Amino acid sequence: MTQRFYLLAASQVTANLGFVLYTMAVTSYIKENTGSTVLASMITMTSLLARLLSGLSVPLLADTYKSIHIMRSVQVMQIGMLVGLYVLLTLEFAVTVLTMCFIIVGIISFFNGFFSIFKTSVVRSLVNDSQRMQANSLLSTIDQTFLFAGWSLGGFVLSLTGSTQSLFITAGLLSISFVCLLFIKEAHTYKQTQKRRAAKLMEGWRFLWIHKRIRALVIMDIIESLVGSIWIGAITLSFVKEVLEKGEAWWGYINGAYYFGSIVRGIIVYRMSSMVKGRLLLFMFAGSIGYAVLTSFYGLVTNPYLALVLLIMMGPAYQLRDVAQETIYQNTCSNGMLPKVIAAKSTLVQAVFILSIAFVGTVADLFGVRFVYLFSSFILLLTALTGMAVLMYNKHSIEIDKTPAERRGGI
Repeated sequence: MTQRFYLLAASQVTANLGFVLYTMAVTSYIKENTGSTVLASMITMTSLLARLLSGLSVPLLADTYKSIHIMRSVQVMQIGMLVGLYVLLTLEFAVTVLTMCFIIVGIISFFNGFFSIFKTSVVRSLVNDSQRMQANSLLSTIDQTFLFAGWSLGGFVLSLTGSTQSLFITAGLLSISFVCLLFIKEAHTYKQTQKRRAAKLMEGWRFLWIHKRIRALVIMDIIESLVGSIWIGAITLSFVKEVLEKGEAWWGYINGAYYFGSIVRGIIVYRMSSMVKGRLLLFMFAGSIGYAVLTSFYGLVTNPYLALVLLIMMGPAYQLRDVAQETIYQNTCSNGMLPKVIAAKSTLVQAVFILSIAFVGTVADLFGVRFVYLFSSFILLLTALTGMAVLMYNKHSIEIDKTPAERRGGI
């Protein structure tokens, strides 16, 4: 890996840490001033909707500006909005202040959505074909490690500084992220295209529809997103209280085990990257099936310690599937097309995830929280097996396991 890659990793880590602290600060501020859990939880919904909109508008920028330039610009925008949010939170609380708070949260999330999408394209530009699997797993490991620390220590920082002052720390973290981006130069040269705006907006969607194997992966993602909200706070808290018969302390342990498993999974996949390369489909489906089976076991357990072990074990399985899939997208798409495809996929997945929150909550109320995990594991397993059959049926599907260089060489 080059120095520029590690600068990108540092930029991502500081940006995500800042986003964690800022989310906790705003949520805490709204909860303290309104006493409403519903209004506080709307921060997450606002963020998801804003990211969905940013995904839709990515094609308008992808052909015009370099990904790294867009990432720098959105960091500056977010820092500016954080300053505005700080000023807003120092005012006396009123309905107008609350409304403006949600508007600013939406704008910040809109720009943050660009950062995560174009980051994938920058990784493709900075890392050789043969090292992409290793790079993706390393990025994920570093990110999850700091997110684990961020969510664990965020409450402590918040208690020391308060909701308003913690925004200064967030702005400082985003400033560090911006400085790291200044030292990164993309190797890829973008060509200006004279396409109509409507055509640009549809390019990523058209690519998903035309390429059958990529379309199959996206359909798998969409179906999995329908049950993806089984790990949101309300569901996991219900499981801890109703099934494990424990209190809020164990809710924290469950969340901690999930993030710790994410760290373990990154380390394992990083060490396995040379073996996984060239067998991306095989390992992606192995990870998907493993994750589905472990989710079903989790839904059946009553022992809280066994639940923690299962959560840690889920980490490597899910990471294997996630990193393999991201590498497939990078190997299949060109630099110019990649952000458009990732944006289209992200838009679909986030839209379904928003619906999933209501769907999974309704299922939990009607049939109980244990049924939610068992039903979800069935959907996950069915999706993995069906996707494997569809992709393996096409004798050329193995091509997406290979890097562009390998395909040109007929390997």
